[in-house]
Amino acid sequence: MNRNVPLAQAGMDEVVLPSRVQEALGQLVGAAKEGLLALSVGVGLGVLAELMEEEVDEVVGPKGKHDLDRSAVRHGHEAGEVTLGGRCVAVGRPRVRSADGRSELPLETYGRRAEGQARSPPCGGASRP
Repeated sequence: MNRNVPLAQAGMDEVVLPSRVQEALGQLVGAAKEGLLALSVGVGLGVLAELMEEEVDEVVGPKGKHDLDRSAVRHGHEAGEVTLGGRCVAVGRPRVRSADGRSELPLETYGRRAEGQARSPPCGGASRP
C-alpha cells in the first residue's frame, strides 16, 4: 500500500505522488521544453539577423555613408527560410547587389545557414527520402 509522506520527511525512494500530480508535472515539463525551444529559436533568429546585417555593412559599408568607390550596394530584403530547432522558420534576409546592378552578391552568413539545412529536412519538404 502506498502511503503519502511529506516531501520534507521523505527520501527520494519514498516519494509517491498521486497520478494526477504526476500527469500535471509531465505536462508542465513538456510546456517548459516547448517554451525553451521557442526562446532558443527567437534568440537564434535575432543573432542571425544581426550577423547578416553586419556582413552587409562589411561588404557595402556603413548605412548612410556615401562611398564613390564602393563595389556593392544594399538592395532591400527578401523572404527566406532557415531551419532552427528542427523547425522551418521564415526570415527576412538582406540583399546585396554589385554597384553596377548586374549581379546579386551572396551573403556567406545566410549561405552557411542554408548549408546547415542540408543536415535537416529542407523547409517545406518531406522528412523522409
